[in-house]
Amino acid sequence: MLCRQRQPEAVLDVGTGTGLLARIARARGATFVVGTDIDPIALSSAKAHSVLDMHPTEIHVSEEAPDHWGAHFDLVVANILEAPLRHLAPALSGAVRPGGVVLLSGFTRPQTPALRVRYESAGLTLVSESHLDEWALLMFEHKPSPARPPTPTLQTLR
Repeated sequence: MLCRQRQPEAVLDVGTGTGLLARIARARGATFVVGTDIDPIALSSAKAHSVLDMHPTEIHVSEEAPDHWGAHFDLVVANILEAPLRHLAPALSGAVRPGGVVLLSGFTRPQTPALRVRYESAGLTLVSESHLDEWALLMFEHKPSPARPPTPTLQTLR
């Protein structure tokens, strides 16, 4: 649903596993899609699944850190356990561009307060928190920095 609402051009699927979320993003119109994972079997699976759709947009499957591409992504999704999510907060924050969204899932309700604090301290703003039974979903946004007035120069002071 978020892909339909925001129509992200660049999507990062962290802990891609089989690559399902990356494939959905591509099917919804994303033109640059990356799936990362630390598990070689998951990477192999994601690569194999990415070609099943015969879609012209390639899904880049990689073991690189999430922030390897810089603040490039409109949407970053991570459906992984709480401990890796805590560890990855700076990297996920560094991967999303201003105005972009980070969606976190794969953890339980009692784990949400610590994750909220961790991601807010990494520079993201909580947008929403959802629950389904004991599972939780957190949505953060990378708010653009407010525009600064131009710095006066000697020329403008005359």
